[in-house]
Amino acid sequence: MPNTNAPFGAVAVGPILCANVYPKATNAAIYPGDFVKLTAAGTAAVATAGDVELLGVALGYAAASAAEVLVADDPDQQYYVQDSGSGGTLTASAVGNNVDLVATAGNATYLRSKHAASSVATSATAQLRILDKHPADEWGKYVRLRVMINEHTLRKTAGV
Repeated sequence: MPNTNAPFGAVAVGPILCANVYPKATNAAIYPGDFVKLTAAGTAAVATAGDVELLGVALGYAAASAAEVLVADDPDQQYYVQDSGSGGTLTASAVGNNVDLVATAGNATYLRSKHAASSVATSATAQLRILDKHPADEWGKYVRLRVMINEHTLRKTAGV
């Protein structure tokens, strides 16, 4: 049976290893399941495909005017995130490779993230590392991937 195209952002696998409240940039809403980055001002904001460091995943909804957002921010936290289905078809050979974030705007009606993972796996540096797939899915288009953040703010390997 084919996988369903229903992006949901990221959902933690197993227990939440660590979660913290961060002051929020007020430029946009953050939806549950959105990948989040830390801005230069020290505030949390919705991550984009080009960001080289991610902080974690939002655990709740934070309106554009909200002052704070709760983020699962442990560098070792694992998540399920759907493959975007565009650009390629993922197979078991993608395990151990990396993919970037597809940062589609959230659904304001249902307050739901629409973030997904790219369908193009690479051995080059990218935001997410593929660990496996969801046990109920088949490899292929729209597979739910088990990932961890590869480029994590709290796992810097160089600099301060």
